[in-house]
Amino acid sequence: MPSEKAKENKALTATCVACDKAVSTETAVSLTGIEDGRRKPFVVCIPCANKGWRPPGFAGVYTVRPA
Repeated sequence: MPSEKAKENKALTATCVACDKAVSTETAVSLTGIEDGRRKPFVVCIPCANKGWRPPGFAGVYTVRPA
C-alpha cells in the first residue's frame, strides 16, 4: 500500500513485478536481472524480496530488510 506521500505524488509509486501490487518506492527495492540478454532493473516490494523472489539472471546478494 503506498504511503500518504506517495498517494499525493504518483512518481513515488511503483508496481511490484512479483505480486503486481502498487507500492511506495519507500517500501520497494530494485533488483537487477537479465531480460532478452540485457541487464534490467526489476522493482520488487520488500515483502516479496524477503520471501525469496529474484528476477531471472539475478547474481547479486540481497540482505533481508524489515518490512
